[in-house]
Amino acid sequence: MTSRRTVLKATAATLALAASRAGFAQTQGYPNKRVRILVGFAPGGIVDVLGRLLADRLTRTMGQPFVVENRPGAGGNLATGLVARAKGDPYTLMLASSGPLAVSPTTEANLGYDPLVDITPITIMAKTPLVLVVPAASPYHDLQGMMQALRKSPQEVLYPTPGVGSPQLLAQESFRQRAGFPAAPVHYNGSAPAVMAVLGGEFPFTIENPLLVLGHIKAGKLRAIAVTSKQRAPLLPDVPTMSESGLEGYEAGGWYGFIGPAGLPPEIVSQLHAETVAALKEPEFARRIAEMASPNITSTPEEFRAFIAAEIQKWKSVLLAAKPAKG
Repeated sequence: MTSRRTVLKATAATLALAASRAGFAQTQGYPNKRVRILVGFAPGGIVDVLGRLLADRLTRTMGQPFVVENRPGAGGNLATGLVARAKGDPYTLMLASSGPLAVSPTTEANLGYDPLVDITPITIMAKTPLVLVVPAASPYHDLQGMMQALRKSPQEVLYPTPGVGSPQLLAQESFRQRAGFPAAPVHYNGSAPAVMAVLGGEFPFTIENPLLVLGHIKAGKLRAIAVTSKQRAPLLPDVPTMSESGLEGYEAGGWYGFIGPAGLPPEIVSQLHAETVAALKEPEFARRIAEMASPNITSTPEEFRAFIAAEIQKWKSVLLAAKPAKG
């Protein structure tokens, strides 16, 4: 006679197998409906453009519509929170950026999500280097001479930023800390007025997106001193890196990646990763990203997760030490 325990074991095994087959069928059939890719900013910016490029490519190769949904608010935190709360849903994905994933965990007391717990990284897609520029009339021609002069400043040096939490602010604060001079930020509502203020001679320097200052550099109105990436920027090949110029290991800038909520089936993560990496290798896709001064890069999901963790710690250290240096 079959024991009750044996029957229960057999029933449990059958249910587990059925669940496994159902999950396998769902994974094998993915996607079988519309997939949304959230973007935490208004249309037109680099995050939005990247999201739309990727959505078009995935629509063509994966057989279902991938549609960008712009959900601006709280510097990208609103949309990131929506993804974090969609646990296990492979039909809610996101083109994410460095602010919500690496900076907000330190700057926001009640963020509502943990990037290392509530998010599934798929792949990093691009990094945007920044460039340190000074007005054409500036006496600074190289980073070492500039740092030496700024250290001797009898008062705080003011520099413009496009806003609190921006990569530009973080880059400049990190520069101030590493170089060791007294300085304080002046926040503007966006990059355009910050650049105009430097052009007008109101500030001695700023660190900005190359695309926003390249025309002024070519016109001789601004002078590029150094770029913030590990390697020289393709749009400014003759400009040395900060590291080359004496701040060894310095790196700053924005970055962007493809993510989903926690709990995504590994098979779907692998599928989305493979499709995204293939898209980034396509010449037209790579050209479009390069035009935005953001060389495309890729990573495994595990590498992306480790990168996010390292960035959180890096900028946490900078932010906690972000007090005006004493002369």
